[in-house]
Amino acid sequence: MEGRTGDDASLVDRLRRGEPRAFEELVIAYQHRVFGVALRMLGSRAEAEELAQEVFLRVHRAIAEFRGDAKLSTWLYAIASRLCLNRLTSGEWRMARAGEETLTRLASGHASPADELERSELEAALHRAIAELSEERRIVVVLRDLEGLSYEEIAAALELELGTVRSRLHRARMDLKDKLERFLP
Repeated sequence: MEGRTGDDASLVDRLRRGEPRAFEELVIAYQHRVFGVALRMLGSRAEAEELAQEVFLRVHRAIAEFRGDAKLSTWLYAIASRLCLNRLTSGEWRMARAGEETLTRLASGHASPADELERSELEAALHRAIAELSEERRIVVVLRDLEGLSYEEIAAALELELGTVRSRLHRARMDLKDKLERFLP
């Protein structure tokens, strides 16, 4: 059980015993990361909240199946990633996508209006460019560049070879570079 930290191992053991407080601690510890992946993949706050709830329900039902080969967080990312990819490929989600919310923007209190406009345009273009990536490329960008997972963690979460992760990430970054060329110096 090399991939688990002491805290994770203890939490998993408590979850397996059905301790209600353990599940609450799991949600508190990981809800923002799971929600962040879902939001970046789906682009809709409501969809991301629903999907995050589904992730934790699945964890609750399947905790006995967690082998501990990877970190608990990697297992959560794997579940979230699969659910996101399934939702993105479902026809009904694509139909509902027309009404999706835009990703929230970070406010900067001390930029000039011109700088703020340029930053806002770049941020909007980046979010659009990420959203336009194929699902298989988008998920590796989200997990690596936005969530900070290692290549190994992404490979484990998505059940891919390390070379496949590197290749998809490289292609995704090249796609983003092409899409954002006008913003680059």
